Amino acid sequence: MAIQWEPLPKLPDPKGRAGMFAGVSDEAIVAVGGANFPDTLPWEGGKKKWYDDIFVLEKGKKGWKTAKHTFPGACGYGVSITYKNQLIVIGGSNAKEHLTQVVGVEWKGGDVMLTKYPALPYPLAQMGGFLTDNMIVLIGGNRSPTAPPMHTCLVLDLKNLKAGWQQNDTFPGVARVFPVCGVYHGDGYLFSGETQGINTKGNKYRDILLDVYRIRVKRLEGMPFLTWEKLAPMPRGMSAGGGTVPLLNGNQFFFWGGVDAVTAGWKTPAKHPGIIRSMLIYKPETDEWEYLGEERTYESRVTLPVVYWQGLWVYISGETFPGVRTPSIIGIKGI
Repeated sequence: MAIQWEPLPKLPDPKGRAGMFAGVSDEAIVAVGGANFPDTLPWEGGKKKWYDDIFVLEKGKKGWKTAKHTFPGACGYGVSITYKNQLIVIGGSNAKEHLTQVVGVEWKGGDVMLTKYPALPYPLAQMGGFLTDNMIVLIGGNRSPTAPPMHTCLVLDLKNLKAGWQQNDTFPGVARVFPVCGVYHGDGYLFSGETQGINTKGNKYRDILLDVYRIRVKRLEGMPFLTWEKLAPMPRGMSAGGGTVPLLNGNQFFFWGGVDAVTAGWKTPAKHPGIIRSMLIYKPETDEWEYLGEERTYESRVTLPVVYWQGLWVYISGETFPGVRTPSIIGIKGI
């Protein structure tokens, strides 16, 4: 399989953003919030700025619009779900804290309409998530910027909103933040993420995980029921590699960017080599991995949303080096 790359109109913010939320509504991409360092790099004393504006890229247009209304609070680094013509913004964080909010954003009549969903039972950011059979599943994350990674899952049945978020503690893997997730034939898939490792000398390090799980989500007596199957491990880790893993040609997951163990071990931000450029595919039917080579034309990235739009899987902005974002938007498809 080969990859066709298609640059799309750049984000209106020339600095780009990391941690945005994004989805599809009324055939348009809706992108919300995010954060960047607009003035100075973080290791030079730069301060992170968080955003509440909403950008919209309509079908057939050559540029993004900025919605008249803003999102209710600056935020980023949560989970994005597209459901019934809405982007659902779940959790995330701002300059002070992690959040419990769950808000639907719909592009309609030239502006956005907001819908409240049941709030999370506790603040949560840096988690993974997916939608299947009208149920949103969240995995991992943490409750505050200084809290350890979590092991818990949360499930919201969109056909039974009165029940709210249900906690599920059946996940067999280690606690983690920034896993990446996808869906194939109704089953959820969880890939990688990272946890806090401790070496033989008691020193902490970023432990980039390689494990992979298939998650079957059912209803049992009206409540969500999850079963897990451990699959072949990743050839390399991919923490924070995009909120949703693209499924190309209907049967192969595509992996580009993300933080691997080598990238995580880099200690000097100013000399950072950038995000790893290697590309992988995973075939769920055969539980096999394949290396596709490296992409040299477009910069790989981390902490960004990925949405399916107009036949393309679209990578929206993201971080290319520590503290450096890109405004570029790239669409891909398998050929």
